[in-house]
Amino acid sequence: MREKNEFDELLLRTIDNSLKQVFTENVALTIYAYLKTSYALDQEEIAKKLDTFDEGLHNFLSSGAYVVERVILENLYSNLQLERQLGDEHDFKNSIFQLKSCLKLR
Repeated sequence: MREKNEFDELLLRTIDNSLKQVFTENVALTIYAYLKTSYALDQEEIAKKLDTFDEGLHNFLSSGAYVVERVILENLYSNLQLERQLGDEHDFKNSIFQLKSCLKLR
């Protein structure tokens, strides 16, 4: 996971799998369509435009976005075989950025 592109690809796969885990595939596709039409955000751009993804997810799901974000983070840490501190109070974007930064230092 040293290269940024590898991490971004893992993040995209994890987000996709997490959305399908929490919802159905059709709902995940609906979320992607909403992000595309309302935010001009393609699925492939999510890792590069995490702020836009986070904003769109919250606008679409309201408080339900926090549950989805928690699942995404738990799955991402699991995919990386890292232990996540569940009491960690960082927000979703900052957690992703911190994880990405930590992996660069390895």
